[in-house]
Amino acid sequence: MRTFPLIVLILTALLAAPVSAQDEDVDVALLPADAGTIKDVNSQSLQIYRFPISYNVRSLEQKPWGLRVYLPISFGTYELEASTDIGDFFDRIRSIAVVPGAEFLVPVGETWVVKPFAEVGVGEDSVSETTQFLYSVGMRARAEFEPRPFDVMLGGALRDRNNTTSRAVTNWYSTIEVGADAQVPLGFSVGPRAARGGLYAIMRHFTDLEFEIITEGPIDIEWNYEVGLSFSTDPALRLWKIKLPWIALGYRFGDRQSGVRLNFTFPF
Repeated sequence: MRTFPLIVLILTALLAAPVSAQDEDVDVALLPADAGTIKDVNSQSLQIYRFPISYNVRSLEQKPWGLRVYLPISFGTYELEASTDIGDFFDRIRSIAVVPGAEFLVPVGETWVVKPFAEVGVGEDSVSETTQFLYSVGMRARAEFEPRPFDVMLGGALRDRNNTTSRAVTNWYSTIEVGADAQVPLGFSVGPRAARGGLYAIMRHFTDLEFEIITEGPIDIEWNYEVGLSFSTDPALRLWKIKLPWIALGYRFGDRQSGVRLNFTFPF
C-alpha cells in the first residue's frame, strides 16, 4: 500500500486574487473528525477554488487614497483514503468560506501602494455542519518598477487572523509574505496586446499556525514557498468582462504541503 507523506493542501487554486486577506488554503481546510485509528494512508488531497468579487468604491486615480470592498468565495474538497482499525476508510469533505472585507489604498511615494485591510466572514464544512467565524486584519504593500527591459513587481503582506472552532486550525496565527515578479518582452502580441513573460517567487512565514490532521494529530506549519512562470499583456487581457492583469502557474511547497497553483493576479 503506497503512502504519501505530505498532505497536498494546494492541488489546484483557481482564481486566487489579492482582493482578500484570507489564507485561502486554511479557510476551507476544515478536516473531518477521526474515523477509528488510522493505520495506512493511501492518499490525501485538498482542492481549492476561489472566486473573488470586488468593487472599487473610490479609485486612486487623481485622489489621495482609495477604497475597495470585496466578497471572495472559496470552495474546498478534501479527500482521504486510508485503512483504519475498523476497515478501509474513504471520505470526501466539502467546505465553503465567505469572508467579505474592505481595504484602503494609500500611495507612498511614486512606486508603492500600502493597503491596510479588515474582514469578517464564515466557513462551513459538510461533516460538522458547524459555522466557523473567520476574521483577520493586516496590511499589504505593492510596488512596480521598470528597469528596462524588465518590468518588476514587489509585494509584501502582514496579517493576523483568528482560530476556528474546527479541528483544522487550533489557535491564532500570523502570516508574513514577501514576493517578486520580473518580466521581459516576449516579442509577440495577443491581438493588439504586447506580451510579456518571466519568473516569480513568493515566501510565506506562519507564526503559531497549528494544524490538526487526523492521520497524525497536531502539526506546526512555519514556512511555505512558491515559484513559477508569469505572463501578462499591455493592455491587460480580458475574459468577457473579467480583467486578467497577471497570469501565473507555479509550484507551492514547504512544511507538510505541496501542490500546483494557478493565479490570475499578483497576490499583493
